[in-house]
Amino acid sequence: MAVSTYTMSEAVSFEGVDPDASEAWWWLGLPIAAAVAIMMTYLIAPDFYRERVLPEAYGYLEISHIILPFIGFLVCLSVISKPYVKARPFLMFSVAVFALACLYIAGEECSWGQWIFYWSTPDFWAQLNAQQETNLHNTSYYFFQLPQTLLQFAIVIGGLLLPLSATLRNAVTNTMPSWAILIPPLAIVPVSIMAVLFKILDRVQKRDFVEDWLARPAEATETFFYMFMMFYTIMLARRIRAQDHAS
Repeated sequence: MAVSTYTMSEAVSFEGVDPDASEAWWWLGLPIAAAVAIMMTYLIAPDFYRERVLPEAYGYLEISHIILPFIGFLVCLSVISKPYVKARPFLMFSVAVFALACLYIAGEECSWGQWIFYWSTPDFWAQLNAQQETNLHNTSYYFFQLPQTLLQFAIVIGGLLLPLSATLRNAVTNTMPSWAILIPPLAIVPVSIMAVLFKILDRVQKRDFVEDWLARPAEATETFFYMFMMFYTIMLARRIRAQDHAS
């Protein structure tokens, strides 16, 4: 049995499409394994964590910040031209937004190739960028804190509240049935929980409520943010392919 199902006015069901217990190795196992690996690596080998896991451009976490959203971008591209999507402008718009969001994050995380090809930042841009890099997120609140805040709301609402609350989920699908396909299944909850927990750890450490349980937990938090994006696009793409095949 699938982790969750939804019924729309056009009789769309995701039974057998959404990830179920047989696939728990990725939607449940990967977030837990990543969290354990991050915490245990810092606990057992803090110097290795700082030297190999954290560094900008080549640290393991930083590399994941490029790979995870880029996979999400490719997944969105793979379904945006499906007839089921093209016949529904709202769905096509949503997939396009998700694709652009994933591409933006992947591009920004590698400074649009600067950390790969090592070009010099033009002087005029270096004066605008707080870290003299070829990216936007170091130039303005609107390119960094705002997108991150929107993603946090998406994780709390779309990754926790909607999947866990049948009443809220039904209220949305009954009033806006076209949204049903966009509401994540319960399988999105584990990675959302990890994202929230690491965000809380980041906040309490910055306010000195606890000692340093993890060096720069904000970096680990971003890993789970982007894992959420990748998981969501995969789950959405599966639904789209199933509906496209059925129609």
